[in-house]
Amino acid sequence: MIKTIRLCLLFLVALGIGIFPVSVALADQDSSSDSEISITLLPKDILFDINNMKPGDWAPRKITVKNSGIKDFAYHMQLRNDGQKKLFNELLLEIKTGKETLYQGKLAAFDKLPARSLASGSKEDLDITVRFPEHLGNDFQGLKSTFAFIFTAEGKDKEAAQAISKGMVDSGGGPTSAGPHLPDTSTNLFNIILFGSILVMASILMMVVRHFRRPRIEE
Repeated sequence: MIKTIRLCLLFLVALGIGIFPVSVALADQDSSSDSEISITLLPKDILFDINNMKPGDWAPRKITVKNSGIKDFAYHMQLRNDGQKKLFNELLLEIKTGKETLYQGKLAAFDKLPARSLASGSKEDLDITVRFPEHLGNDFQGLKSTFAFIFTAEGKDKEAAQAISKGMVDSGGGPTSAGPHLPDTSTNLFNIILFGSILVMASILMMVVRHFRRPRIEE
């Protein structure tokens, strides 16, 4: 029986290694760039891709702005609406770096951040949160909002470069009780964990049944 339990524990450890994600550092893909002015965003392309967001939900994200060129620059962050206005006009936006709040207000009211300087090879993390106000009613059900954050870097000699990060919000059902929870972010992690847990329980049950059904040899 002890041997059976050890095998089960070993199986659980192996399954945990296979299911749970491991955090790894992203390699710098622009380290060999010889551009004088070059701006890089991580994650690339998509910052927000939110499905079934409901009143009271919020979605925090972190974007890293890096000076991957060979010259210092100052960058601006602007916002562009690429979709319908109804939901876009009501969403709230918060931008922070460390403990400093750079913007807090409506998404549609955001113009641009004041110029922020980055030396060559340096980077800055921006914490960006989009909130769905909890007071919004059923008339916001099933709406979508598509927008883009545009980062423009400019050097002292007026050389410039741009990078774009996109956001998409899909509102779900009607109003629900607000609470400190995050919206669906299109991940299958929890489904995988549930499936793996079911396999573990089934394996343990089979091993226990086989152990007790095994004929014992009388000495």
